[in-house]
Amino acid sequence: MFMWIVIAVIAVLVIWFVATYNRLQRLKVYISEAWSGIDVQLKRKANILPNLVDVLKMQMKYEGDLLTNITAARSGIVNGSNADRMKADNALTKMMPNIYAVAENYPQLASSSSFTKLMSEIKDCEDKITYSRNRYNIAVAEFNMALVTIPSNIVAGMMSLQKAELFEISAQSREDADNMRIKDI
Repeated sequence: MFMWIVIAVIAVLVIWFVATYNRLQRLKVYISEAWSGIDVQLKRKANILPNLVDVLKMQMKYEGDLLTNITAARSGIVNGSNADRMKADNALTKMMPNIYAVAENYPQLASSSSFTKLMSEIKDCEDKITYSRNRYNIAVAEFNMALVTIPSNIVAGMMSLQKAELFEISAQSREDADNMRIKDI
């Protein structure tokens, strides 16, 4: 009788371990899938930027700094770590009001259907990146919670799993957003 109790306890522990292991693996896959949503939109945005630069070059007499900054942001989006890519995307997002302001100085640019379409596509990318970042952060939060709560932290420790990083707005970006006024746009 005692033997059957020991076997039953061992079987329950093995089933629990396997279920917890599979849950942690599934959460890791959710994080990867959520990042791929961000990645797709960053690549889409990076593909739109050369066209935007071309349209700006054709319509503007000279706004070299803006074009250089857009090109640098695109390079950051295409290359680097995930965190670097998001930092470059944030820099580009911060440039968007400047692009609109420059367009106001060039009426032909502001009325250009190519410019309007490209800006609309970039806005769409930004909206989708925001949505994807939220999904990513939810997946990371769930994974991180599983790493620190009992009893799944036991299995996570055996697997040597580390917390995943959330994508958070930088302190400077948060302050800029808090202090943004219509005159700044």
